[in-house]
Amino acid sequence: MTNRHRIALIGLGGISQSVHLPLIARLHDRVQLAAVVDLSAQRTAEIADAHGRGIKQFLSVDQLLSSGEKIDGAVIASGGTHAVDAKKLLEAGVTVLAEKPLGYSLAEHKDLANAVDSSGLRVGYMKEYDPASREAKKLLENLHIRSVEVEVLHPADAAQLNFAHLRPAATDVDEAVLAAASKPTKTAIEAAIGGAPGKDIDRFYPNVVLGSVIHDIALLRYLMGGIGTVEEAHHYGDEFPGSLFMRGQLKKHPAPWTLNWHFIAKYPEYQETVTIHHDEGTVQLVFSVPYVLNGPTRLNVVRGLPALGVERTTQTWPQCEAFETEWKEFLDLIEGIPNEASSLDESAADIAVGQCMINALASSLGAPLGPNTEAVITAKGNDTL
Repeated sequence: MTNRHRIALIGLGGISQSVHLPLIARLHDRVQLAAVVDLSAQRTAEIADAHGRGIKQFLSVDQLLSSGEKIDGAVIASGGTHAVDAKKLLEAGVTVLAEKPLGYSLAEHKDLANAVDSSGLRVGYMKEYDPASREAKKLLENLHIRSVEVEVLHPADAAQLNFAHLRPAATDVDEAVLAAASKPTKTAIEAAIGGAPGKDIDRFYPNVVLGSVIHDIALLRYLMGGIGTVEEAHHYGDEFPGSLFMRGQLKKHPAPWTLNWHFIAKYPEYQETVTIHHDEGTVQLVFSVPYVLNGPTRLNVVRGLPALGVERTTQTWPQCEAFETEWKEFLDLIEGIPNEASSLDESAADIAVGQCMINALASSLGAPLGPNTEAVITAKGNDTL
């Protein structure tokens, strides 16, 4: 196992416990979990003890880097912005896979671009590694898109993560330490939307737009060049987060996109459907619970046959896991094999779309953002993003 890469896992919450740690075990021939990093000393000890011998434990990326521990790559799966830690790791020559979102402001992205070589950075949008997405992209090449419709049915987290038997929430992190760790995130969000904008905008932006909808922003970019304009955004329901409706025009096609996002706490299972109509038929992706490994995405295709016939097909790839492909291409990147997965520029483009969405939503809720916020400046300067 001479080609195993020494990896640090940063942030030991739900995504690490349900996805990254199982995949590290699955990819044992290429990965050595060398270090775990989390604000909770108790959690780092538990995870290290449960996943092998000699795993070093750290409470911050600063501790990890100052220790002299040899690390080839790092996966950032902590809460809040990942831009600060990504910058430190890239400066140290470590290849980085950062869970989405990389950051919450365009200023963070600009700072990264100016400070470091970001060629060793990828952002973890697992849907672009999904074999169904990759096949859909091929099918859509050179077609005249007529419309794109996205629907997300989002239950409470328990409906998605009960199977993972997550460890209890950490209780050993000092409040002052937590406040210091949260400060860069708060600063970035305030730069994007201002301080206390009202109408739950300070929750919609990080938790819904950049916490969930950003997957669809990134997927539309990957499949067909992305979103060009955000023309309308509305919230329905008496409680946060309720339901969101958004619409606009695609960037590279004279066609509309619409998004219906619904938080339904008791809905039995997460489901995300992306339907693309074109001049010759329909291409549809149906994604299931993202945390369940090898839960295959369905690719539904409708197309014409000779003599007015219709062909309807459904394809799945149960033996190919999107997160696992993401990991394999990340390991290839460590070895110097480039790929076209989302990096710093793509992340910045997605954040810009998210800012246009939150600006439109704030206006429709009667809580317009301040004129000097990034979101307003971005929306005004990007009739087509």
